[in-house]
Amino acid sequence: MTRGLTSGGTKVAVGAAAVAAGLAFAPMAQAATYIMQNGTMDSPRTLNIAGIGNVKATPVQFDGYIDDVVDQPFDNLVAFCVDVYHAITLTDYDPDLKYTDTIPLTTDSQWDGSPKVLTNQEILQIGRLVNYGTNVFYNAPGGAARYDELAAVQGAIWQVVSGLNVTSTNATLNTRIDNLAGLSYMSFFNTGYGHVHSGIKFLTPFTDSRVYPDKKLTQAFAIAAVPEPAAWVMMIGGFACAGAMLRRSRRQAFAA
Repeated sequence: MTRGLTSGGTKVAVGAAAVAAGLAFAPMAQAATYIMQNGTMDSPRTLNIAGIGNVKATPVQFDGYIDDVVDQPFDNLVAFCVDVYHAITLTDYDPDLKYTDTIPLTTDSQWDGSPKVLTNQEILQIGRLVNYGTNVFYNAPGGAARYDELAAVQGAIWQVVSGLNVTSTNATLNTRIDNLAGLSYMSFFNTGYGHVHSGIKFLTPFTDSRVYPDKKLTQAFAIAAVPEPAAWVMMIGGFACAGAMLRRSRRQAFAA
């Protein structure tokens, strides 16, 4: 098993309209177990993480299901790696890999020495990068530029999480990684790919005897997640109250 992500099979990216359907699998109000049955990559770029080595950079697409009261299958679940100290292979997994969303993203995954504690701002940036990268995956035009942008997003996530320098032999891609990992990262988002929020599910591997970040487990990932149902209820309630106040103000104006 090589350090970082290794290239596997390929899949065809779905159209822009499918982003809502793809994200629909991600949010769960309660804790969930994600069963990964297959993992692949499309056109990864090679990046170098200082002190780690060369890695393949682009999101992983997982097939599997959410092990819940009623199993929910997913195809092409777009997952960005937030872990530089573990490895994963891209194949048809046997046995299937088990992941949980119960552990918060608070540190890097270093299991020996002192892990890097992430600041609230770094966690926010990682969340926005994951969501921006998901928008790129679904909505960016096809071609080399799309895969370069996906690699830049993945490299920036690694750089923010680990604090290690992530580089490319491609000067343009190298600059893009630094821009997306920097303090002004949001100014470098292509807003034409869709609205960027920061909600994510942090997925960590586990077995019957090991929990993350045990060094014998595979990498951890983050997937885009829309607001929880409770948040939507509050938002809808707010809209309803605003509408009621507007109607009331109009009636008062007519009465006057």
